[in-house]
Amino acid sequence: MDEDDILRIMKMRIIESYRWKVDIIKPISKELGISEDQLEEILIRRLDMASIDALHPRYESSKHYCIKKKLHSDLRLCWLCDVMNILSEEESEEIKNKIAAEILTKGKSYQEAMEDGRKDLLEYLMR
Repeated sequence: MDEDDILRIMKMRIIESYRWKVDIIKPISKELGISEDQLEEILIRRLDMASIDALHPRYESSKHYCIKKKLHSDLRLCWLCDVMNILSEEESEEIKNKIAAEILTKGKSYQEAMEDGRKDLLEYLMR
């Protein structure tokens, strides 16, 4: 067994752990429309050991950021804030943070939280 084989085994031990499977492998492979094995192979080929070690915590901390980016688009805040200037950047951030918190801490589905957020946004704009 050479160094590459040993490194592959070490990477697979991390990637095949339960938390990795649940938090990263399953959702990303589903999103990309590929098998879990294919995603694992991509990660093993493209990431070094340090990157694999650091990926899970980075993935967890990026959820809030990614949800906020998606909300910015789905709630058309790019128009309301960036183009029309009827919402300030701070107001936009406040709205996105509130909705993201409902998803991440209260377990609301994205769709449900976004619909509630859309209602709150409309109420806010009507004031």
